[in-house]
Amino acid sequence: MAWLRDIDRWFGARVLPHASGFRAYALRLTGDEGDAEDLVQEAYARVLSLADWRRLEAPERFVLTIIRNLAFERFRRAKVVGIRQIGVLDLETLPDPAPDAYVATTARQELDRVLAAMDRLPPQCRKVLTLRKIEALAPRDIAVRLGLSVSTVEKHLSKALRLLTEALAEDEDGSIKSRPGSWLSKARKTERR
Repeated sequence: MAWLRDIDRWFGARVLPHASGFRAYALRLTGDEGDAEDLVQEAYARVLSLADWRRLEAPERFVLTIIRNLAFERFRRAKVVGIRQIGVLDLETLPDPAPDAYVATTARQELDRVLAAMDRLPPQCRKVLTLRKIEALAPRDIAVRLGLSVSTVEKHLSKALRLLTEALAEDEDGSIKSRPGSWLSKARKTERR
């Protein structure tokens, strides 16, 4: 579907899978299916109109916050609000945005793989990569600290990133893993640009 924009693909992958949860939350807030659907659609419209949608780390949490704020706005404008609805608007009713145990374990395992691969890098490449990516130093500052030229720092950084990507891409049997949404598939998309 070449006619889809990046935001449409992102919306379909990161927001729409949570649609039933959004509707259930909106229904708890309003008590009416029609009003709940209106809140969800308005929240979708607001998300799709964002200029910096790429910066959203937890879009499902953002949509829930928009739904809650829209409900607050409607209740403020309403002349009469049911006592049940006031209790539902408690801020603590939003789901916990913290990752579940599976996500945390998977992330920790991937971090361990990255750190082990970094340990296998040549010493100078490892130093440059650590200073650039972990300590966020500019290449010029790294060059001064290590007594190298900026060009040499950039070459070490490039080599380190290439070696790290190759090391992480190799599976135990030597094949290359590329599951959708993985760091490798993202790296390959970036390379093609």
